Amino acid sequence: MRTPIRVLLIEDNPADARLIEFMLAEAPGLTFEFAWVDNLTAGVERLRARDTDVVLLDLGLPESTGLETLERLFAQNTRVPTLVVLSGLTDEGVAVRALQSGAQDYLVKGQVDSPLLVRAIRYAIGRSSAEEALREAHAELEARVAERTAELAQAVEALHAEINERKRAEEELRGHRDHLEDLVRERTAESIAAKERAEIANQAKSAFLANMSHDLRTPLNGILGFAQILQWDKSLNERQLASINAIHQSGEHLLTLINDILDLAKIEAGRLEIVPVDLELAKFLLVIASIIRVKAEQKPALQFVCECASDLPAAIHADERRLRQVLLNLLDNAVKFTDRGRVVLRVRFKAPSRLRVEIEDTGVGMSEEQLARIFTPFEQVGDAQRRSGGTGLGLAISREFVRLMGGDIRVDSRRGEGSLFSFELDVPVIALAAPPAAPLPRVEPVIAGYRGPTKKVLVIDDVAENRAVVVNMLDQLGFEMSQAASGGEGLEKATAVAPDMILLDIVMPDINGLDVVRHLRQLPQFEAVPIVIVSASATAEVQAQAMAAGADAFIAKPVDMRVLMQRTAALLRLSWTDVAGRPVDRSSRAAA
Repeated sequence: MRTPIRVLLIEDNPADARLIEFMLAEAPGLTFEFAWVDNLTAGVERLRARDTDVVLLDLGLPESTGLETLERLFAQNTRVPTLVVLSGLTDEGVAVRALQSGAQDYLVKGQVDSPLLVRAIRYAIGRSSAEEALREAHAELEARVAERTAELAQAVEALHAEINERKRAEEELRGHRDHLEDLVRERTAESIAAKERAEIANQAKSAFLANMSHDLRTPLNGILGFAQILQWDKSLNERQLASINAIHQSGEHLLTLINDILDLAKIEAGRLEIVPVDLELAKFLLVIASIIRVKAEQKPALQFVCECASDLPAAIHADERRLRQVLLNLLDNAVKFTDRGRVVLRVRFKAPSRLRVEIEDTGVGMSEEQLARIFTPFEQVGDAQRRSGGTGLGLAISREFVRLMGGDIRVDSRRGEGSLFSFELDVPVIALAAPPAAPLPRVEPVIAGYRGPTKKVLVIDDVAENRAVVVNMLDQLGFEMSQAASGGEGLEKATAVAPDMILLDIVMPDINGLDVVRHLRQLPQFEAVPIVIVSASATAEVQAQAMAAGADAFIAKPVDMRVLMQRTAALLRLSWTDVAGRPVDRSSRAAA
């Protein structure tokens, strides 16, 4: 990356300009050459000098406001380098349209600090470079194809002109055939090279998305972690608890959006794989129904019904995670667009292996035009109030998941009469029909501690907020907690403290977490100590690397307290207790 990075700010507010300049000056390890103009006309003149790497553009200028500012900038027929939009608007639709219009990122004023601004600039430059490389590769391939096509046309024309002289024609034909073979080999080689360049560009895109996911999950870990901790605080009044719950739900929603975007990128790159497992069907459907029933009960005039055929098999072989995501997406949409009447989850089975799922609602329904667009990524139908809070990726991703599992989603809907979504899958049957499971009890969190001597837990993470989340989660349950802010300090603390369990991050400035695990496993006193990797890099590849290095378990950030407690109980062989010291059974433990 160029040093210094040349930044042009187009902003009519001097105070905001001074704040941006101050944020850039605070950036550690990077140098910025800052220029500021207070109107779009001056900004365009400055861009024509071609001495700018990044443009920070305020959407609210005296000459124009909103997306019109972007349109005017791109209409000037001048080269616009990497573009980051600054706006006081938190409207998600404006942000999406700004990105679709050519911006690399969208930042909301008042929510930007120095690290976020610098990270946005770095990622915007990386994304812009990857897009430019892909465009150049595509243009080069098209030029090559046109050039070689023209050569082939000339060769054919020459053959026709000399056809009357047999011998000469044969010689010409032989020569042109050899030439054609050379051209084919050359074009094949060029196609392979172009494919390799495209793959490099895709790898750059994948690396960018992975880094974006890591950097977004890290602050989310603090938000969701402390929200979960505060949810356990019995001293909070109803208003405070409602606020905490709102924070937690918003964080969970943001995490879902991040995962949707990453899933879509994997689908586009052809890297998403289906991982079938043995699945207890009745229990699986019961959990789905319990989640949706809670959402439906928030609408007094809406009833949720789960109709499962009596001949459903007890267990099937299917991708549990993807099937759950499809059902929750379809059912959540049904509840969102239905205010009164019913939402029905209907599951049927036709021997020997055909599973049919239907989600029917009495909601607003869709027109023919809307039906044609609902599976398009980033498309949302319905009125603006119902569309709020989503990216328009849920249905597109759900259809791709179902197709990867061997089926497809069908939709029947009429405006004002409701909708019916359905799909069928061939699923191997693992066990025959069994009695339906009993409804899951709604149990409040009751775990207060555990039986036996005090267990010592060491947390190693270079981010103080991440350490604080885990420490606060386990400290309230009676664990003796220790902390280390780096891999090196973690190795020293582990030797000094002799913990019963170690939780550590992967990305750290000195020694990364995987090397820490490998080093500990070489020491006799740590051969059997449970080690859990807690990381915001939650891909399957990273999890496999963690297990190969010697970790006993992997927990993705943001940390879910229930998952942390389950892993801790399993690895340390603990029995949870309530506030009175009584044992907490397995169902209560899961609910907590």
